Amino acid sequence: MKKVLYEELLPEEFVQRMQEMPVAYLPLGTLEWHGPHMPLGADGIQSKELFVRVAEKVGGVVLPILFMGPDRVFHDHEKSFYGMDINTEGALHTYYVQQLKGSAYWLEKELFQDYLRSIFAQLSRAGVRIVVGHGHGPSIHAFQELTEEAEEKYGLRIFTAWTYAEDEKLKYQNDHAGANETSIVMAVRPDLVDFGQVKEDESNLIGIAGRHPVRDSSAEFGNEILEYTMKTLISGIKKEYKEIKDRQN
Repeated sequence: MKKVLYEELLPEEFVQRMQEMPVAYLPLGTLEWHGPHMPLGADGIQSKELFVRVAEKVGGVVLPILFMGPDRVFHDHEKSFYGMDINTEGALHTYYVQQLKGSAYWLEKELFQDYLRSIFAQLSRAGVRIVVGHGHGPSIHAFQELTEEAEEKYGLRIFTAWTYAEDEKLKYQNDHAGANETSIVMAVRPDLVDFGQVKEDESNLIGIAGRHPVRDSSAEFGNEILEYTMKTLISGIKKEYKEIKDRQN
């Protein structure tokens, strides 16, 4: 198995990987309620597992997970609620606004994007030319908004695991703790999914958007999503890298 985690590489190993494929993968994670059956770090876990597999095949290095990220926020007197604390259209079950257990990740969008700018500047300095970011939905959107700026200011091509994926059903992490994300975690880290935590009356199956995570999830579906995403992402990376090399020649 190849070493692909940035923090584990020796300096010359990093240089070698950049010479082969100057790509950095940025898992956009959270520490956020993903139902009672899923780990709080599900966003970053899923993207990291995807990126490790892609990096082993096509090259590049995988950055540490960012656990802070932007999201919707609702202020009620002295309390603040964000993300899935707020009942949302498309939620599996309706529920009152509440602080969901374990959620600790919210960051203002502007501050998050400034953080990304610093990351871009440092990666460009180190020789990276392509950055792939994916994970928490609002973080993905904030990341994508910097596409033009990243190229003009830092010389970086940036895109996500959705950029080259056209099949809506198989888009990686396209719900919140529903059948898509639950199936992915079942495929990549089955030890972290525990349906036994779901109450029989499903009263704690809240803060979930998408198809039913217990009835409609499977490791087989997760592997189908994973394989499709790897195929489309690797194809996109090769396309972007070819364009970069053609412009240099």
